[in-house]
Amino acid sequence: MRPISLAAACLALAATAAAGVREVELSLPVRSKLALTGHERLYIGPFVRERGGDEKAQDLSFDVAAEFERYIRKLLRKETKFVLVPAIDGVRPPTTDTLRLAKAAEFWRDLGARSGADFIVAGSIDFEVKDRSAYKMESYESPIDGRTFYRQVLVEQTGFTYDILLDVYDARTGALVFEQPLKDFQEKPERNYDEFKGMFSNLFALENQLIGVFVPRTVKTKRVLYTP
Repeated sequence: MRPISLAAACLALAATAAAGVREVELSLPVRSKLALTGHERLYIGPFVRERGGDEKAQDLSFDVAAEFERYIRKLLRKETKFVLVPAIDGVRPPTTDTLRLAKAAEFWRDLGARSGADFIVAGSIDFEVKDRSAYKMESYESPIDGRTFYRQVLVEQTGFTYDILLDVYDARTGALVFEQPLKDFQEKPERNYDEFKGMFSNLFALENQLIGVFVPRTVKTKRVLYTP
């Protein structure tokens, strides 16, 4: 029995080796994280910028929360069929503490009544620019004798970090119905990279996750097929 089994295994391996291999790209549907019809009335904001504990938020040349709010509005207008309710001037959250804000049902309910929205998209955002320099080991080959040596070189880089908490509230009850934390870090090879460009390069990297909260998306993935 063993010689027969061995022969069968060899034939199977030979057949696999003879078979072709082809890589294909598939588009797979992904459901939205919120069960919405796609035609609801959404109010965007307010977003707050928060730092934990006693740590002070980094000073930037632009309003991070306002820019993010504008970006979300533009993204939803482009990618969805939701009705985006006009912003109300002078809306100020009762606190910048995200945990307390999520429980402020009366504030969200009142905002919902004033705006006529079905849902309110709000939350918090923190964006930081981290310029840094450090030494790293680099190898090089001597042009004289071909030997490899190691030396320290100074590397200057700028990093951008995001910490976003996206909240969705039922505008009729003020209850929090969905919460999505998002984090991202991008590093640029040069130092003192423009902070405004850096913010939006991070946002574009998170775009698919943000829009996937509200509407179904398709993701592309690669698979390997064995053909005869």
